[in-house]
Amino acid sequence: MNKKISIKILQSLFLLTGSMAIAEAEQIKLQEMTDSEMSNVNGQALMSLSYIAPKDTANPMKNITDNNVGFYKLGLEAELELNANIKNLQLGCGGSNGAGACDIDIKNLALSGLPDSYDADGVPVYKDGRPSTSGKITNPFMEFAISNPNSASTREMKGIRFSAEKISALLTAGLQNDSTPSTTDGIQRLSGFMQIAGTTGTARTKETKFGLVSNELGASANDQQLQGYADLHVCAIFCIIPIADTNIRFVSRTGSDSTGITVPSVAANFKLDPFVVNGKRKTQAEIYNIKTKLETIPIAANGSSEFPSSMFAKDQLRVDLFCDAPGKSYGCGLVTALKPNAKFKMADGSAINNLNLNIDFTQSLSMFHNIPLTGTGGYLSLQSIPLLWPGAKVASGDANKNSLTGMTESTDVAQTGWWMSFNEPVQLGKLNVTQPIILDNNILKQVAERVTETLLVLGPNTPKAEANGLGELISLLADQPLSSKVVADLDSATKNNPVYFKLQNQQLGNQNVVSNCYGSLKFC
Repeated sequence: MNKKISIKILQSLFLLTGSMAIAEAEQIKLQEMTDSEMSNVNGQALMSLSYIAPKDTANPMKNITDNNVGFYKLGLEAELELNANIKNLQLGCGGSNGAGACDIDIKNLALSGLPDSYDADGVPVYKDGRPSTSGKITNPFMEFAISNPNSASTREMKGIRFSAEKISALLTAGLQNDSTPSTTDGIQRLSGFMQIAGTTGTARTKETKFGLVSNELGASANDQQLQGYADLHVCAIFCIIPIADTNIRFVSRTGSDSTGITVPSVAANFKLDPFVVNGKRKTQAEIYNIKTKLETIPIAANGSSEFPSSMFAKDQLRVDLFCDAPGKSYGCGLVTALKPNAKFKMADGSAINNLNLNIDFTQSLSMFHNIPLTGTGGYLSLQSIPLLWPGAKVASGDANKNSLTGMTESTDVAQTGWWMSFNEPVQLGKLNVTQPIILDNNILKQVAERVTETLLVLGPNTPKAEANGLGELISLLADQPLSSKVVADLDSATKNNPVYFKLQNQQLGNQNVVSNCYGSLKFC
């Protein structure tokens, strides 16, 4: 075919097709819509953009003196699902903070869906395995803090943060719930804000001996010395001949024939009020003034199988006797001349009741592993100046303050550098302390002081010793142990002056880590 003819045919087809397209477009012209018609149309944008001006009522820094920071937020209107493991998360290492530690340093970080339930110890339980779940992140966004936002020549970005409107996931840090802090696993350093919800816990004391010159805890002679008043009644020959009816002071001494008093292991339930971890490069959490009470500490058999007579069979103290007690004193000099000291043994039923405790709890962050994220979740940010990001936690007493430096630790002021914040209080569950609490010399010394305060009061609970008849008198002079039931109620003595001790780096039974890997792998 002739090339010229072919070109003309193609030109004719092109013109014909164009004419048909124009004719069809004329038939389906775009139609204008009224405002009411537009209001009936539903739709959702994939991306959203919002802006909060420096003095806007929604700007959390509106009351800060000379604040000129506005916030631009770019969001994704979607729900994302994520299951991820991060071997080593390190941010803000070196730089202006100097060499060495990082702002954030977390080893073996894992994110998954929330567990189906929790076992009796508070450990997460997954029916189909943790790696089969995904954390849900609703409407993720990134936000920019811009100073002088209305000036093109002087505006400057002061910070950026990454967050979401809602997060539902379990975040774990570390692989093992060890009995000691780790330098290679879990949270090594955290710059950020973490609220810990109030909870309850249980711990047990370790069995120990009380009233010895020295023991494995290094007690000294006078540290655990007991003294008090006793009511002594001695008579002979069917109690026809009275020998003594006197109050007498006794003081324990810790010689070789004193074997001490057994203080058995007992359970202590405690309540942990909400607290906050807030600061730069934190390595531990500090919780102060935890109040609890040991209802009963048996110091002799009490008829139960838990505290049998065999537990206290070898217990005794050597006590010196003195005639300087107040009140009656008939025959005291004769008794102390014949018997200047005696063996003393706690009678069945002896106990220390209502011992109020004041506990400070210091815990390495590497020993916190399970962090459930619910509600608004949290954020990760980087800023060159301290910032109060929109939606961050502000304590009621800080709402109207005009300076960020004057705000309390209960307010989430993101400090310079990298910052990780958790908006909702982290629910740690019931804290079961797996390692026994050691009642060291300092604690036992305080107990001795409180018991002594109680025993140096004459009253219904004053220990009584009797030798009625010649046989009992001979037994007394033959150095048979005196026995008295001592029930020291220390509630009033320790209510305003509780016994203090410090818990540090306790292994928590509910912080066992569930692997986010299939099979036997710990991390993948």
